[in-house]
Amino acid sequence: MKRKTLAYGVIAVSVGSVIAMAQTKQIVAPPGSLLSGVPFSPGVKAGDLFHVAGTLGTDSGGKIVAGGIEAQTKRALENIGAILKAGGMGYKDVVSTNVFLADMRDFDAMNKAYREVFATNPPVRATTQADLMLRDGLVEISAIAAPANLQRRFINPQGWPANPLPYSRAIAVGDHLFLAGLVSQNPQTGAAFGGDIKVQTKQILENAKTLTEAAGFKMSDMVFGRVWLTDPRDFQDMNEVYRTYFGETPPTRATTRASLTSPTYKAEIMLWGVKGQKQKLGDANPNLSQAIKVGNYVFLSGLTGAGQAGRGDIGVQTTTILTNIQNALKGAGVDVPKVVTAQVWLTDARNFAAMNEAYVKVFKTDPPARATVGSQLMAADNLVEIAMIAVK
Repeated sequence: MKRKTLAYGVIAVSVGSVIAMAQTKQIVAPPGSLLSGVPFSPGVKAGDLFHVAGTLGTDSGGKIVAGGIEAQTKRALENIGAILKAGGMGYKDVVSTNVFLADMRDFDAMNKAYREVFATNPPVRATTQADLMLRDGLVEISAIAAPANLQRRFINPQGWPANPLPYSRAIAVGDHLFLAGLVSQNPQTGAAFGGDIKVQTKQILENAKTLTEAAGFKMSDMVFGRVWLTDPRDFQDMNEVYRTYFGETPPTRATTRASLTSPTYKAEIMLWGVKGQKQKLGDANPNLSQAIKVGNYVFLSGLTGAGQAGRGDIGVQTTTILTNIQNALKGAGVDVPKVVTAQVWLTDARNFAAMNEAYVKVFKTDPPARATVGSQLMAADNLVEIAMIAVK
């Protein structure tokens, strides 16, 4: 196979091997992947989970395949399958995915191809619209997998019908609980539940609470949250409801703007819980924790770095964020090599290369798996937001 990559872009993959880097972190790199100069790993195994980077529908040369959204979804999933195989896993082991669509009108066609791979017991999923970093890219998918020896339960509360879409609403696996990206719906009928942002946020979190308790977890077990808003002006009103659900240690979180599957929906919320004693790190904030340490995991909220010095400068903002991340990790007793997965949001895809120039100065070798997409952030001066997870 011809070995080629797009600088700071998408890794071409085939069938695989695993390169062990440390006791708790393994870089998964299928043969045919050229890692030099690329600021993310295709996959990272750490702790009891396997993190797969944001993956597009690219061929072995790193070019987007022809054929539209169905062809790209199929190829993206094939590429994910190759990464999973390199790590000794398969599609059946995937418990959570994020699907980013360049155009939400492709939702149904994406589902058609997606369902062919995840026909039964599919992973939880969030699907949102975002700008992708390759010009012709229509879909990007990231994933989390868990080994088969961890007991998993697919959660569907009594009275809730089966989900007609190809994702599970909640999956408990070991000490982890993954919830799908939830929108404001009547759980008994699946009908959209309208209203303003406060009404919709409450409906989403009541549904999340029902799923969580049905799995034997509590909302206070949540350590990770993703919130997508269709209108950033709803941010404070969303927070007013959101912060009442999680107790003294709310989950780490990132909030960005996105178009959702229906114009009725004003918000989508995805949550991840871990059983165990939580340690909240960083400054007090009633809406989120800057960092949470639970067991061997350290979850970091999405950080921004505008400030006076960084206004309008993507390099300065990225450097500021990564410095703050290093300090947060140090406070949790871990260091940069222990980071296993990252999510980067850019307000302008033209800043992709400049962000990477600052990023690789910190992650010089063995970088985490990563997804990078374009999205409007909650403050106008912020050009980039970065969230990470580390494993001791």
